[in-house]
Amino acid sequence: MPWINKHQQQAGFSLLEILVAFAILSLSIGVLLRIFAGGGHLTRTAEDYYRAVVTAETLLTGLGVETPLQPGVTQGTTETGFRWTATVSPYPINPQLLGAQAGSPMMNNSMGFLPFWVELSVEWGPEEDPRAFTLDSLRLVMDRSSQGGF
Repeated sequence: MPWINKHQQQAGFSLLEILVAFAILSLSIGVLLRIFAGGGHLTRTAEDYYRAVVTAETLLTGLGVETPLQPGVTQGTTETGFRWTATVSPYPINPQLLGAQAGSPMMNNSMGFLPFWVELSVEWGPEEDPRAFTLDSLRLVMDRSSQGGF
């Protein structure tokens, strides 16, 4: 009986090697899919924040220009589905910090303008767990009842 070299008869990969290779391949593909899916989610979140910032800036710009600035809370919803809340409150100032002298009209809060603190918040997403973005601003409005000023 001739002696046969086992190594010459075996060619290719064993079933176990093929199964291990497929397992490694499937794990690698799964990791790559998660990376790409996570990147898409982050891109969507960044787009939502960008749209919220633009919406908040637009609404804040219109306050006091398109609509009169009055103390209180105003709420609404944009056409794109953002919910917004604007809170306007008088801003206390010390006339002496502005250089007012005793007896001047500025000491009687007759400075010619009224300062208001404006906080505008934009929300989106589900109401039970919303995302939000807030802008704050100090706005000056002409005081029509005042005869004073700078």
